[in-house]
Amino acid sequence: MFSAAVDGGKLMGYFNLAWFAWGSPETNLGDTVEYNTLVRVTSPYDRLATAIVKLFVHYNVRTK
Repeated sequence: MFSAAVDGGKLMGYFNLAWFAWGSPETNLGDTVEYNTLVRVTSPYDRLATAIVKLFVHYNVRTK
């Protein structure tokens, strides 16, 4: 069965990019070895924004 969430998770892990997925029900995404860059989020959007900003500050992410 095709699942964009599962395929997207594999790609993001391959390129070592953090991925904030909005509450996907896919059980395969629970495999933290294969999907090691996935963060499942189910809180309100305002808290998601705060989490992303804190992540960027923590890792010193800068824009051009």
